Amino acid sequence: MSVMARLPLLALDVERTVRRRLIAPEFRVAVPQLVEPETVVAVAAAGQGKTARVAIAVELGVPPQEAGRCLVRALGDRIEAGEVIAARRRGLRTVQVTSPIAGRLHSFDERTGMLVIEAEAPRQPVPALVAGEVTGLSDDAIEIRAIGDLAHGAVLLGPECSGPLVVLSDRPDRELPLEEFDERCRGAVVLAGMTMSTAVLRRLQELGAAGAIVGGLSVSALEPFLGGNMGERLRQLLSTGTVGWPFSFGLLLLEGFGRLPIARPVFELLQERRGRSVALLRGDTLGLDRPACFVSSRGFHGKSLEPLPLETGVPVHVGVPARPGVGVLRSAPFLSRAFEGCPFTAVLVERDGRVEPLPVEVVTPLGLTP
Repeated sequence: MSVMARLPLLALDVERTVRRRLIAPEFRVAVPQLVEPETVVAVAAAGQGKTARVAIAVELGVPPQEAGRCLVRALGDRIEAGEVIAARRRGLRTVQVTSPIAGRLHSFDERTGMLVIEAEAPRQPVPALVAGEVTGLSDDAIEIRAIGDLAHGAVLLGPECSGPLVVLSDRPDRELPLEEFDERCRGAVVLAGMTMSTAVLRRLQELGAAGAIVGGLSVSALEPFLGGNMGERLRQLLSTGTVGWPFSFGLLLLEGFGRLPIARPVFELLQERRGRSVALLRGDTLGLDRPACFVSSRGFHGKSLEPLPLETGVPVHVGVPARPGVGVLRSAPFLSRAFEGCPFTAVLVERDGRVEPLPVEVVTPLGLTP
């Protein structure tokens, strides 16, 4: 009988290929160059440029098939906002159409008389975020072999980021007051404890923090920044990770949404690594199914990240949204019929002096002995 296994929540000295997806990159490094987290590896577009559609035929009052002859600039030309892009004589005056944005004339549809203008996204330097060796460059990505300690999280909001780890909280279940967030946060990734308020989010932005790590975050803390139609905006943010995020820093929720303490083994691992460079990365960047905190090391030989068996006696993390925490497996996986007509694969977990059956999907091997 095969043993069920899952990747651990925590792993030390693991080797991962960090694959950063980039838009139209101009690389500043080569294979097999060694890089530091702050090394600029490329200059790339900051997202996709916006487009504008201009109804030339409608604006000039001509049939669509004649509108193309009224263009005064060729497709591919770069134009500025307010620049004339089409014109025609109408009696004693000339009717003109100007561009609403700066960009390039991308395409023209002769069937509709519609001109598409594509703006160029601003370009910005791209740091490596991790220490390691460049192993691959392509038209849209860079790959870096990195070795370090890894802690899985639940949700990464905002951009991927890195910086020295600043530990402000002394407990995994404490919410820090606003005055604790000071100049120490500038350019750093801040381990902030259980959760943070609206005021703290605003303060981190003002201070120029690179990122922050908390156990959980109440949706109400984001409400003043996301504005109306919050449900839809939050869904969009969760599906993309960045669209609609109002801050320049990244925020890793280790447990999820709500006022949730950090699991003590995770907190202690990060606490011991204060001052070291830490990156907050999305799952697909690391080849994983969820985001993680990655603490770079200077080693050249790391271990592969291997699944651990779900066996009796194994320390585990329990990802129950209402009550996350740490426990010990007291059974191998079995088919539970606790709910009539709805069997599911479960395990027995002991925590807080109680043994309870839990769906195997919410149980993750801890990877370290608590």
